[in-house]
Amino acid sequence: MDLDAYRARAQAFATELNGAHHRRFAGLDARWDPEALHARHAGLFSDAAIDGLRTATATDPALRPLLRFAVEGRLGAAAAPADARRAQAETDEGVAAMGAALEAEPDPGRRAALEEDRLDVVARRLTAPAAEGLERVRAQARALGWPSARALLSELRGADLGALAAEAQALLRATAVPVLPGAHARHDLPHVLRAAWADAVLPADPVAHLRAALRTAGLPERFAIDAAPRPGKSPRAFCAAVTVPGDVHLVVAPRGGLPDLLALFHEAGHAVHLTHRDPAAPFEARHLTDRAETEALAFAFERLATAGTGDDRVAAHLEAVELLRARHLAATLLHGLDLLDEGPHPALRERYARRMAAATGLDWPSAPWLVTADPLLGSADYLRALGRARGLRDAQLSAALTG
Repeated sequence: MDLDAYRARAQAFATELNGAHHRRFAGLDARWDPEALHARHAGLFSDAAIDGLRTATATDPALRPLLRFAVEGRLGAAAAPADARRAQAETDEGVAAMGAALEAEPDPGRRAALEEDRLDVVARRLTAPAAEGLERVRAQARALGWPSARALLSELRGADLGALAAEAQALLRATAVPVLPGAHARHDLPHVLRAAWADAVLPADPVAHLRAALRTAGLPERFAIDAAPRPGKSPRAFCAAVTVPGDVHLVVAPRGGLPDLLALFHEAGHAVHLTHRDPAAPFEARHLTDRAETEALAFAFERLATAGTGDDRVAAHLEAVELLRARHLAATLLHGLDLLDEGPHPALRERYARRMAAATGLDWPSAPWLVTADPLLGSADYLRALGRARGLRDAQLSAALTG
């Protein structure tokens, strides 16, 4: 297999995909057709490409990121039709607006009613395409020659998923459910996490605050920051790596509040890390860095968002949120493994609700058991990242981001 030729084609695909994603969600271009884009680059994810990369990886494990790129692209393409129907249903039903309403609603009774509306959409429009997408991933894993989706994902990670599951279970046993005042059920979380009471101690200009934090940490601003208001712009900050390290964008539509500030710093952590990659390195060393490592750096960079507030209540809130996030991710990983092994079996629905309730200490509905599915087990990367982030002291962060 000509690895250099494959890398060049992969770079062309990544540049086109990430550029289109940037333009769409920065509100610069309404066009967004990832299915067509994948079709134009289908050779990257073909049987021949995957077989060649699998053979190459057997003798050189450093090539595993390329194999993971190819296989995940193939799995994503298999699930894309179902994902597109689900995304359209979410748009038709105003799911994003429901989430925003839950965040803003101070009355618990009204939040419960909004949740019922949201769960109705889940049942009517979202569960069927979610089940189809999951089954397509499981079938595609077998079609590619792996005995199961679990075996495929274990090989892509070079990790024993059973051991990761044991770590998740150990975390749930070793930690207690955190207390977040006002949170009694899943539908309370958006409002509680918004933490409007903290607005008074947060910086008035989040982007200026970020730039000051970068200067203090001695981190050059090598990426473009787009904070201009624009119709169609994503309300949540995101990092668009069109070409690494030379064309990286941090896109933000500041609305105010603690979650937005944390998201801004998280995505800035990605931007700093990406823009310090070696431009002469091969494609996989620039675009396909270890996800647990990159997310750990981004989580650690979040700490700088509130470092100067000196507010004990904010600090306690963030500590509780971090523990809740870790426990939620552990439960999500265990549920994801169940779904990979058993498919959308009805018995898993109530197991999901019990597991999430035990992990979070909140009343948890069973209806989202499939729409929250994580068939590629991104939760495993995030869970590992949280552990690594806790081990990174602020003094080490700048070196880790730029190393």
